[in-house]
Parts: sequence; C-alpha cells; structure tokens
Amino acid sequence: MYAALVQTLHFSAGFDVVANDDVTHSVRFRLPNDNGEYEARVIADGMHSAVIIEAPAGTAGGSAAYSRLYRELAEQIVAQSTVVPHDVIAKRRFRQAIVADNDGPRSKWAIGAVVFACGALLGALAMFSDLRPDWQVCVTLIVSLFVVCGIAFAVTGRNGKVSGRNLVLIAFAISCLASVLLLCATIVVQIRYSTTLAISETMAQTASALPLEMPKQQ
Repeated sequence: MYAALVQTLHFSAGFDVVANDDVTHSVRFRLPNDNGEYEARVIADGMHSAVIIEAPAGTAGGSAAYSRLYRELAEQIVAQSTVVPHDVIAKRRFRQAIVADNDGPRSKWAIGAVVFACGALLGALAMFSDLRPDWQVCVTLIVSLFVVCGIAFAVTGRNGKVSGRNLVLIAFAISCLASVLLLCATIVVQIRYSTTLAISETMAQTASALPLEMPKQQ
C-alpha cells in the first residue's frame, strides 16, 4: 500500500510531493495553488491497511483532491497487482513525465509557442515563391522554434507553476512540420536560383562568343 501511495503522489499531475518517510509510511505533499502541506499516512492492521489524509489547520476544501487521490491510488494498486514488464513501466513513466500537467494558470510561453509555430508554418509556405534562398533565415527560424518550445516545456508540466503542456506538444508538432517545410522551401529555391543563374551565365557566354558583323561601307 505504501509503495502504491508513493507512486501515485509522485506521478500524478495533481499533487506535488514534499517528502516521504519510509519509517512511518507517510508522504507529505501539496496541492496546486495551495501552500499548505498535507500528509497521507498508511495504517496497517494485520491483513488490512488504510490511507489517512491529514489536512493543514484552517483548510476548508480539499474533498475533490482527496477523492482524486483515493481513485488514483486504487488504480495504482490494481496496476501493481498485475505483473507488468519493466520496459512497459519505463515507457509509461516516460509518457507520464512528458504529458503530465498541473492546474496552474495557462502559460504565456505555451500560447506563444503555438502562435510562433503557426506563423513559421505559414512563412515556410510563402518561402517557396522566393527568388533567392536565405539559409540564415531558415536556420534561425528552426532554432528559434525549438528554443521557444523548450522554454515552454520547461515552465509547464507536473512540477511547473503554469499549465499548458498539451499546447507545448501541439507547438512542437507544428514546429517539426514547419522545419521540414522551411528546409524543403529553401532547397527548392536554391535549386531554382542556381539553375536560373547557370542559364543566365551560359547565355551571356554564348552571346559574347558570337562574332560581331561590321557594317558595309558604301
């Protein structure tokens, strides 16, 4: 029961673990947007065990959080009672670490990442009609896209103070598509520009090699 409690609190997006005590089988945690510390303690009596949650003094709410904790704890106990391969557990933990979010206010970085990625996508489509390739702009845009996504990813998530991890993942997907289009557009423009330049140089060399006809004297 205690192992399931620790797992539930550590990997749930709705709780921030402060510390856990393996001797007393208790875990101290906080709720999002709540500075008070709660304590969940496992009490065992022979074949039976129970989890008791102690709220900080002066706390009126918390029933929704208690229900969520008990529900997720029950799911964790069922999951632990089933033999699961270690690689599957590792994949689940990785996925949970990527998609886990919190109940904080929406991150401006996450919103900005989506807007910036959509703008870069439209810019990439417009670049196909450029006359000259600009590799500096292409590389700068691609790097900027993933830097913004990285910052948005860092400030959101289970341990972040702001939410919006789902928006960050959407922005990352759009950024990948925009990066591919930026590279393709720059390559296409480069080929077209090089071909046009080569044809122009060939025509200029041909024109310079033609003999000039002298006008006939009367």
